[in-house]
Amino acid sequence: MKIGIVKPDYKITGGFEVVINHIKAELERIGHQVELVYVDATERNIKNIPFPVSMQEYKQNPDFFNYINHFWKYMRLDLSKYDIVISTQPPSFAIQHPRHIALFYHHSKVHYDLSELIQEVGLDQPFHQKAQEVIRGIDSMSLSKVSTILAGSKTIKNRIKKYNDLSSNVDVFYAGIDNDIYNYEGSNKYQSPIVVGRHEFPKRPELFAKAMKKLRGYQGRIIGEGGRTDDLKRIDQLLTFASGQNVELSDDIVWKRMSNGSFQKEHLELLEKAQKSGLKSNVIFTGRVSKRDLFREYANALCVVCPAYEEDYGLTAIEAMCFKKPVIACTDGGGYAELIQDGVNGFLVEPNSTALAKAIHKLANNPQLAKKMGENAYETSRSYSWNNAMRTISETINK
Repeated sequence: MKIGIVKPDYKITGGFEVVINHIKAELERIGHQVELVYVDATERNIKNIPFPVSMQEYKQNPDFFNYINHFWKYMRLDLSKYDIVISTQPPSFAIQHPRHIALFYHHSKVHYDLSELIQEVGLDQPFHQKAQEVIRGIDSMSLSKVSTILAGSKTIKNRIKKYNDLSSNVDVFYAGIDNDIYNYEGSNKYQSPIVVGRHEFPKRPELFAKAMKKLRGYQGRIIGEGGRTDDLKRIDQLLTFASGQNVELSDDIVWKRMSNGSFQKEHLELLEKAQKSGLKSNVIFTGRVSKRDLFREYANALCVVCPAYEEDYGLTAIEAMCFKKPVIACTDGGGYAELIQDGVNGFLVEPNSTALAKAIHKLANNPQLAKKMGENAYETSRSYSWNNAMRTISETINK
């Protein structure tokens, strides 16, 4: 069978690209002819929109018009040479084909699950509500024509039901994880709590940093980097000084405002004092690490904290479980939350630094509990193999 996988090209290689390449390789291994159909996702213009848009209108809400421009570009793709097409990131599901499978991991997040949050913190563009209404309308129209939507988690399936009122053509597809991680058999120690991932809004590593200030005498580790790393380091420095001065900063100010570079005058003054103080933080920033070093971080972790808001899937949690580590996630963590059985393979806590600190302390004070929960976490991870993932893909293709 000739299969086309339609993929927006963001000129980067991340976790989703790894998933797509693995699916392509597995489909080819079982005899299908597979082509990746790339569409430049970095293109920012309005040339594909079939109605007039002035530059003034475009500049007021460029993200909206770029989305609409790409929507029309996908609508017009000629995919007739393929027996089946698989769309991926939005709005590639606007493609037209009688046998269309959508591998669906997220909507245009600022117009869906993060909409209220980005308005609260002031990151929305003008005419956000109208843009949201239009995008949700055209997405619902497109998705209703898809033969099968493979939602990347139960969380995503629920969002499609909530926002697009679709469920009859939606199944859940859990991607497999890296085989080397899935099959890890090395040594394990239970030492420091860690956070792993990109430093972007709203991943909330700031809540972990703040939780660690409540755990004096313990050391935490933040693995990775991202667009908010510099602000995250400033926040940690500020929190280190503030905790010594018994100055309390609210969680909301820390992760909703400071994480986006918004420091009020009194916080900047406190930060200046913090920088002069030379106080040593109990949080270590490793920066980006190699695969080998990532394995070492997982293997030595007391637990892995996943504080992100409304995560789509929860890959980091599954990776941690492969290393027999309990996972701490938040009740509003989306895909992370659906992976956790509270008190069995980790803790599911309220999204605040105090709750995170209590959960970390419970494991730090009871290594046997950490080990037992880690064993349970490992059993959870066994469901997320590529064999299971490809069985779902094959069954969908052969419908």
